[in-house]
Amino acid sequence: MCLSRARLLVSIAQTLYGNSFDHGILHVERVLNWAKGIVKYEKLDLNEDILVLTVYLHDMGRFIGEPHAYYSTLIAETLLRELRCPDDIVSEILGAISTHSYSYVRAKNTPPQSVLGKVLSDADKLDALGIVGFLRVFIYGERANRDINYSINHFYEKISNLKYKMYYEYSKRVAEKLSERTMKLLNTLRRELQQEPSSSRI
Repeated sequence: MCLSRARLLVSIAQTLYGNSFDHGILHVERVLNWAKGIVKYEKLDLNEDILVLTVYLHDMGRFIGEPHAYYSTLIAETLLRELRCPDDIVSEILGAISTHSYSYVRAKNTPPQSVLGKVLSDADKLDALGIVGFLRVFIYGERANRDINYSINHFYEKISNLKYKMYYEYSKRVAEKLSERTMKLLNTLRRELQQEPSSSRI
């Protein structure tokens, strides 16, 4: 069965993703932890091996570019076929990966339909919030040579809306707390950026 060889694929993914904090293997591992938390607290019936495979494959398309969710499905299908995974498992995983991206779903109007897809979507978005999410925006922005104001605007255009895009109650509760933390950090940053050189008030 393909799931018995899934560890090989995970090992390959760990090497390919690299160690970047924003979209590397550290992000993947955090998403997996969030996903397992959602499954546990919501008492969802999900095969853990399929969940692990889905999470490890969900951002592979970033090596090609945008829309990364689309490219991730192409890469994932190739790898899953090599593992000789049954069609139903391939379809389930690809469906989840293709609907995890906030931007891609908004553009295509194709929200996740399956439990697996909703778990991946929530988990991926939770990693975009809180202190971790705050850092990720600026790390990615620096690498992409974005102006700091572009990154700041990103919080208002996307990050602040993520809490409204959660599917499970556990995710909604956590997202509310993390989102509040994110915006407090952003407001602190904006105050510091606006300080006059002679000012001692922060």
